[in-house]
Amino acid sequence: MSVIPELLAALKPLGFERCVEQLGTSTLLVEGVLATRFGDVPCLASIDRSFQTFPIVQLSPVPECLRPIAPHVGANGSLCYIAEATAVVDIFDPVGQTLAAFEQAARVLDQIMAGERVDDLAEEFFAFWPGEALYVDVSSRQTGEGTLLKVGKAYAISDQPKRTLAKLKHRPGSHRELDFVVNRVTTKAVPRPTPDAWPPETVEQLLNWQGQLDDACRRKIEARIVKAYRKRAGSAIVVIDSPSMPYGFAIFDLQKNRRGLSRDQGLPIYDLPITRLFMVRIDDAYVIQRNIPGQTTLAGKRIAMVGCGTIGGYLAEMLAKAGAGSLGGELMLVDNQGLEPGNLGRHRLGIDKAFLPKATSMADEIKRAMPASNVRAITHDVREVNLEGFDLLIDATGEQSLGQWLAAHHSQTSPLLHVWIEGAGIAVRSYIGKHTSEGCYRCLCDYENWGDFQAVEGGVEPLFAGQGCEGPYVPFSASVSMQAAALGFDAAMAWVGGNHWPGLSTRVLSREHEGVTADCTILKRPGCPACGS
Repeated sequence: MSVIPELLAALKPLGFERCVEQLGTSTLLVEGVLATRFGDVPCLASIDRSFQTFPIVQLSPVPECLRPIAPHVGANGSLCYIAEATAVVDIFDPVGQTLAAFEQAARVLDQIMAGERVDDLAEEFFAFWPGEALYVDVSSRQTGEGTLLKVGKAYAISDQPKRTLAKLKHRPGSHRELDFVVNRVTTKAVPRPTPDAWPPETVEQLLNWQGQLDDACRRKIEARIVKAYRKRAGSAIVVIDSPSMPYGFAIFDLQKNRRGLSRDQGLPIYDLPITRLFMVRIDDAYVIQRNIPGQTTLAGKRIAMVGCGTIGGYLAEMLAKAGAGSLGGELMLVDNQGLEPGNLGRHRLGIDKAFLPKATSMADEIKRAMPASNVRAITHDVREVNLEGFDLLIDATGEQSLGQWLAAHHSQTSPLLHVWIEGAGIAVRSYIGKHTSEGCYRCLCDYENWGDFQAVEGGVEPLFAGQGCEGPYVPFSASVSMQAAALGFDAAMAWVGGNHWPGLSTRVLSREHEGVTADCTILKRPGCPACGS
């Protein structure tokens, strides 16, 4: 049974009624007013008849006090009153949900008209700066010049064309570097629309607007346009790097009004139209930081990881996406073994890498996804590799004897993080010693042999599968490998951020077992042969 009659009855006291002309069968168009302290504002609302989305509200017309620009009000009068990602659509209460949406729309509009949402203009700047999309891959925020690249039907700005072309090589069409200089300037001011002459359509309007925000930046922009004009360039592109996001514009007919007399020193550039450019950042700093805002990344650090198996494959990718090997750092992957087909069901790599060196294959995979990463593969036994000078060492082999060897030779010189799986995926654990008073991995192993610091009640019994020539192996699924890698990654991020993180961390995965050891710090064991205490 349709709830539309009930909804229309509920909307009537609010001043809304069904429009005579409807847009289609999937929506219900109603008209009415939103009540504010400054009077009623007429509007149209399009309601999804399936009630899977919130109503679309459009002011009709836009009040003069909100022209030419106002926060949360689009050029066509659309009112942005709710961020969909922050609210849950209740399909089981369509009437109540719709009424709540109209109340929220009226509340937001009232705040806008009272001038209480002015600061939101800065956050919404790029919604008011429509333009042609342009990829930006610039590693420095310094004022300077960049190169324009043609990437199929799109364009990109870069300070290292080879790197940028590698990032965009999957785009269809021809890719090439153009003989065109892009001017880059910086500003400390966060861009925001202004009520007068928005958006800017000419050079003069743009300079006037930028001057209100940052006059020094305005002067830099003007100087670059003038320079291009005097060099008889046919066009000019300027990108402004702001604290929030870059924005830019182009002038495509720079010599249109050029004056013929050499003694005429006037600059006929200010009436020229501009084309706004919408910047799509693909630089490493942005990609790394965007999803972990406010956190310290692994960029710039030298990290060596031993073991590119079922744990290390996933962990290497996580580390790279958090900045390992970028912005002057290094990610070194050490593994002297090839990828066995039997491990494909729980490994990051696929059948195309079977029998190939895991370290090399994993490094290639990371470089394919993040071409600018400085990832180095070492296919020798780790006992023959120089691990000195790294900011962090990671043991992802899950091999107890090798972990103890690393503890004996490197736990006192660099932070050493161990990650492993208990039994057939019963639990995953990590251990890192960050202070000279804390024990090493060998200390922990000895404690466990004595029955202390067990992962689960009763300990973990060994379980093997396989028969014949295949040889025994410990069975567990890819999800166990991923969770071990995730625990190791969290420990590495806590380390780089200087956040509290216990030396020993345990995550019990089996529902048939109970954890018995809380996350804790392990003290040195007297007489430990590895750390020499």
